This record gives sequence, C-alpha cells and structure tokens, in this order.
Amino acid sequence: MSINNVLKGMGYTFLTSIGEGSFSRVKLATSQKHCCKVAIKIVDRMRGSADFIQKFLPRELAVLRRVNHENIIQMFECIEVAGKRLCIVMEAAEKDLLQKIHEVHHIPKDLSKTMFAQMVSAINYLHQMNIVHRDLKCENILLTADEKIKIADFGFARFVEDPSELSHTFCGSRAYTPPEVITGTPYDPKKYDVWSLGVILYVMVTGTMPYDETNVRRLRLLQQRPLNYPSNVAVEEPCRVFIRTLLQTNPSTRPTIQQVAGHSWLQS
Repeated sequence: MSINNVLKGMGYTFLTSIGEGSFSRVKLATSQKHCCKVAIKIVDRMRGSADFIQKFLPRELAVLRRVNHENIIQMFECIEVAGKRLCIVMEAAEKDLLQKIHEVHHIPKDLSKTMFAQMVSAINYLHQMNIVHRDLKCENILLTADEKIKIADFGFARFVEDPSELSHTFCGSRAYTPPEVITGTPYDPKKYDVWSLGVILYVMVTGTMPYDETNVRRLRLLQQRPLNYPSNVAVEEPCRVFIRTLLQTNPSTRPTIQQVAGHSWLQS
C-alpha cells in the first residue's frame, strides 16, 4: 500500500511538498485527528546511510519525544510504513526565518530582540535537558503565522550527559560553524550552539552573512577578524557588542546559554 493511501486512511491529506533532504522529503498536509495543518517528514530507510539510520535518526526521534517547549516544533506521532519508510508528523509553520529575512531585507531591532529571546529560551531549555542541537541556522528556525519562533530539524542533535564531554563529529552548516569545529578540534557542543545563535542574530539585523564560507581557509581567517557591518543598515552599538560576545572565537570565553539569556541587550 502506498504512503498516500496509508496516511489518507489515518485522516491525513497531502497538500504540497515543502522540502527535501538526502534521505527524506517533507510534505504539508491537513489532519482530521489534530484539526490543523501538519508537516510530515517522510524518511526513506532504504536510501539512508548506516550512520543516519542507526545513529542520527534515532537521536532525532528521542529528542523530539522528550522535548516540550512553546518555541520548539512539536512532534505528534511517528508512522512506520512497511518497514521501509518512517513518517514523522509535526506541527506546521508558515515559513522559515531566512524566507522572512529575504522578504523584509533585515528584521527591525525590537522584533529581532523578541524573536531572538524566544530562540534563546528554547536553547536554554534544551541545554538544561542536556540536549544540543548542532545545526542552528536561519533555515531551521521556523515561524508561525503570528511570527512565533519554532526551533526545528534535530537531525544532528544529541544528548550530552557529562558536561565535560566533547563532540568530535563535524556537523551542521559551515556558515554557522564555530572555529573549533572548522579546525577539527574536539568541541563543547553547547558552545557550538551559542556561536550559531550569534551568526543568526547578525543575519537577522543586517540581512547578510557575517562570513564568506566559500573557502574554508579564508573562513578561518575571517572568523578571527573584527566583524564588518554593511553601511546601508544601522545596527546599534549594544547589539554589536552582544553579537561580538556570542562570536567569541575562544570557546572557553564564549558565554553559556544561561549567560546569554541574562545579557543586558535582551533585558533592555
């Protein structure tokens, strides 16, 4: 029986495709059971790599089953289809943050502060539960119709029970990756998330990326230099100081997410 027929029999009706990855695709659907639109991630177990099927996918599902936060995407259920495909049913969003930025060029200060505070709240919650995301980027920050933040895509997430435990896997998107990961050094994954948040905030307030990622060697050099800001966008000094704090190249001096949550820029 096809996936369409299986899901139709469970009250789901596909509307359109909204995304595609190496081993999965995402479709927007209506749900009689949940009385709302949902996003259904269809994972092809037959095409997935051994690492993906045996390590990353189980981690993603374990995290989604554990978390419950207003700014993290909610998983409703998982449906196995003939042992070959897995359908992960999640709440649907209106758009992602990158789409929003492209629409408005850059996000005004007050809205940036509101949105960023919601991201920090979600990541603070995850870190307190010893969960790290490791793939925070504008495309994985979703927005509801009323522009409420929803953190999504936990494909590289993992549990970190020991605070001193370092990660070794290079994962995520290069443009949002801190220097220690770029250089292949074992890294604190919680500090990885903080760096990525710094890149996201820079993109929100400027509409541009802070670093050119096309050449890895050059990227490493750029990360060591003071940030440049486009001349056509006014970014106030307190915001620049905050971004500079998040993008500390030395992970030992980079703040924890708890320290980020208490920063004066977010409190003002």
